[in-house]
Amino acid sequence: MIVAKLLYICLIFTFTNVRCEVLQLTSANISQYLQDHVTFVKFYADWCPHCRKFEPTWKEYSETKQNNDLRIAQVDCSDDPLLCSDHDIFGYPTIKLFIRGSGARYSGPRHIESLNAFYQQKMAEDFEDGVATKSAIVELTAENFNAITSKGFAFIVFFAPWCKHCKVLKPVFQELAKQMINTQGLLLATVDCTSEQNLCAKHAIKGYPTLIWFENGHEKDRYSESRELESMKRYIEQNMKDAEPVFTEAPPVQDKPEESMEKPSPHDNLLTAKTFTQGVSFEGYAFVNFGAPWCTHCQKLAPVWKQLAQKFSKNEDIRISRVDCTASESLCKDHGIRAFPTLILFRYGESKVEYNGARDFDSMYNFLVSQLEFFGDEYLLKPNNEIINN
Repeated sequence: MIVAKLLYICLIFTFTNVRCEVLQLTSANISQYLQDHVTFVKFYADWCPHCRKFEPTWKEYSETKQNNDLRIAQVDCSDDPLLCSDHDIFGYPTIKLFIRGSGARYSGPRHIESLNAFYQQKMAEDFEDGVATKSAIVELTAENFNAITSKGFAFIVFFAPWCKHCKVLKPVFQELAKQMINTQGLLLATVDCTSEQNLCAKHAIKGYPTLIWFENGHEKDRYSESRELESMKRYIEQNMKDAEPVFTEAPPVQDKPEESMEKPSPHDNLLTAKTFTQGVSFEGYAFVNFGAPWCTHCQKLAPVWKQLAQKFSKNEDIRISRVDCTASESLCKDHGIRAFPTLILFRYGESKVEYNGARDFDSMYNFLVSQLEFFGDEYLLKPNNEIINN
């Protein structure tokens, strides 16, 4: 499969006579390509007059760049709106420089000299940060956040480069990462909220720095203690020690096979360890109720959940499902389920949001609608995706 289709082919009229290209990246190839190369990416739309005006400069930059290790690419946001949304693209053209998959937004003048200066500055900063720190602390973006944090423990700093408290915390967090780099199952990471605005908004970041503890991709706690090395180290060690399954009532039965004895109703999609991946991995939304038959809160929720499932029963893009954690215990552990019921919304197979609101029909229905609107998928609720009205 071709990694990136060629949009322009040109010759550099210099001593080297090297052939160059502006690569067209899409959601199918961008992730691996940005991990493998240092890449300047232009996010644009065909109808945008500023993009058309900038196009000759972008082409010339690809032809005259001094470093052959630097790649020049672009993404058509008219064709890939979700991809551009994931990269926090709010206007066109937007230019980002990616180093090892982490993007820095360029906001300078749109001419070659400024682009070169920005590239040299960011490469120098990347070098100065040091290899040891880079391997100890992972830089997270909207594109890689879910995949990297989905398993194990993560202690994440949401920050802004201009924040003076963040600058004070930085060397302490780097030392923490160095000391705990060999801790099994632990990830130390950062999110730059100036370049990842949507990701920070999703996690309700109101101030900098905000330190959040995640388990298996789900937020569990916000750190509010001293930002000293030993205090944070004790906090991490205690959280990892305490991370045993905690349920609201009696513990689940240990010896049941990995399949449920229950039969799903026509409007109740029961998932098991064997069917879960297929049940949530599609181009749409799956709202999943992780529960247990003995749980009184689950029993109270059951009729409301069936009503919600019936509401969307004719909409193939929105599935209301559930998992019996007494029958699929390992599946629930893999998704960090520590209390019943736990309600998680999946989008395109990725865990997106844990629902913590009221467990009545209107609240859960409004939550689903708000999430579709947030991700720009509200069209799934329109008449051509008919929903039963009860």
